[in-house]
Amino acid sequence: GAASLFKGPVPPVVAFAMGSLGFMTPFPSEQYRDCLDNVLKGPFSITLRNRLQCHVIRDAAKDEIVTEEPILVLNEVTIDRGISSYLTYLECYCDSSFVTCVQGDGLIISTTSGSTAYSLAAGGSMVHPQVPGILFTPICPHSLSFRPLILPEYVTLRIQVPYNSRGHAWASFDGKDRKQLAPGDALICSISPWPVPTACLVDSTTDFLRSIHEGLHWNLRKTQTLDGPRD
Repeated sequence: GAASLFKGPVPPVVAFAMGSLGFMTPFPSEQYRDCLDNVLKGPFSITLRNRLQCHVIRDAAKDEIVTEEPILVLNEVTIDRGISSYLTYLECYCDSSFVTCVQGDGLIISTTSGSTAYSLAAGGSMVHPQVPGILFTPICPHSLSFRPLILPEYVTLRIQVPYNSRGHAWASFDGKDRKQLAPGDALICSISPWPVPTACLVDSTTDFLRSIHEGLHWNLRKTQTLDGPRD
């Protein structure tokens, strides 16, 4: 929400945890006075979090192409089948190269900051937020061999609803601004030149690892004993 206020450069954001699960909110809200004092006195580390810049193009095959206003996304863009009973049918391109056709419930295009959100639930990898890349994660694909991809940050993705699609698709941007995509419409996504700098409690790596350990209980298991019974 704070990042969406800025379409260009963003000042450093100090994010306080107010809920039960947060991966970008390292500062405890009950200690906000001390935390703010420490940040203002400095120095402090920051994490540069890339945003996606997205454009919806209406009926891309027509002579008069209608391009809507760009939308900036911090976590992910989701293209799904919405209320349609049919699988989504999406043609995907990376720059000028054909990637694949998506037939399933949909597709998630995510930043690395969003890798611990919807993309993770759909089977995508968790990625350090300062790793430069774009996550390409299918949602319930009707194919056993369709695995998620991580693409370079400098590419431009084009997701097209082909004219022979049996239904419409719907795109949502950080869970908001839901837009219907009709056959012939396309969604263009690339990394914005203006990332979101967020203040670190310790540093980028320590904060990231702490968030997946405490928030997701990542790889939590009982420690094996030396003399205990074997399974």
